[in-house]
Amino acid sequence: MRPKYPADVTAAFLELEGQSQLTAHRLALTPRDAHGAPALSADVLTQLIETMFFASMATEEGRLNPVGVVFAGAPADLESGGPAWDLVRFGSTVQFDVEHVANLASACAWPRSFLAVVPSEGSLVIAGIATPHSRHAFDIDQLVRVVVPKPGVVAVYRGEWEIVRYERGALRTWMPKHRPQLDSIERTVCGDQARPLIRHVRNYLLRVVEGMVELGRGGLLAILGPGEGLPQLFGEEGNPFDTEVKRLDPALCLGSTILDIAEAHAVQLAIDPRLTPGKAPASPGETRDPERARTSPDRVHRLLDLIVRLTTVDGAVVMSHALDVLAFGAKLPPAKAIISEIFAATPDQRMDASWCLDARGTRHRAAAAFVAGYPERIAFIVSQDGLAATFQEIEGKVVYWPL
Repeated sequence: MRPKYPADVTAAFLELEGQSQLTAHRLALTPRDAHGAPALSADVLTQLIETMFFASMATEEGRLNPVGVVFAGAPADLESGGPAWDLVRFGSTVQFDVEHVANLASACAWPRSFLAVVPSEGSLVIAGIATPHSRHAFDIDQLVRVVVPKPGVVAVYRGEWEIVRYERGALRTWMPKHRPQLDSIERTVCGDQARPLIRHVRNYLLRVVEGMVELGRGGLLAILGPGEGLPQLFGEEGNPFDTEVKRLDPALCLGSTILDIAEAHAVQLAIDPRLTPGKAPASPGETRDPERARTSPDRVHRLLDLIVRLTTVDGAVVMSHALDVLAFGAKLPPAKAIISEIFAATPDQRMDASWCLDARGTRHRAAAAFVAGYPERIAFIVSQDGLAATFQEIEGKVVYWPL
């Protein structure tokens, strides 16, 4: 009997990605998906997952080797001016199957590099070994990766972020099915822009969280709801909580700088339309400020690093819904009402009501109070032990959601 798990993992990934409406199509140079990456059908993703699952248990010279693959519509997707990859091309492609994946696993040394899988004449082939080489903000890519870190375990990533994992007969994910706060932030930041490069603002927020984890100091990032500012959070000036905040004037405009990255992309397309196959070149006149657009990736990189550093100061970094950094070192006001219980999201998307806020520190209590009664707010929290999570109100419940 055909095992059910690949289809289950595929369905979970597509649901979490909002792509469940996709239908299977032939293996070919596929169009771009909503992320600006090469689109892949449910059948292709299932083939990737199934092959990698069995490859995870295949030995090469008596050894098991963890391995990962990155899917691209063509080798050019890894060699263009978009995602930052170094591709070592094979002179002739290799069939993508369990035997060849197991044979090449030790050569690609996951997680430092991946086997590059592309479609070719109705099947999947391994075109070479691809290594991501940059952590620059402009180099955030959205290519789908499938990795097998140990036997019987398969994880599917969108870019750097794990979306869903199959392990011990169960599906696990820390990515919420319902992300209204993040979706709302993206709409606020992007406005009427629709370029894939800026559509997924959450990647930049997650980059801040990752930086907080790597720094090991802990921190709290509190994002207000639409139209809210510091007065809505602290009340009138002179309020005791208003005095315990370090305001920024002017604010650090992360959101608008992310928009400028799209302008940088447009400038690059105007210079060389081949950077994004199938896209019409943008006119330099369409950009608001070409020079600002060209330098925006560096500015985003510096902003992300600065925001991470600001979270190390005791208190919260407060951002508007448009991702303007308004203040840091802020002592957040207590909840307006008693929070009766906190629900913890489990890897299988259930809500567990046994999570105890009383056993947590000041940072967790402040984050829970910040979102309680405000369904459009969201708080990102990192503990000193490196655990990262969000606090958000979902259907009237204050939910602790590990990342």
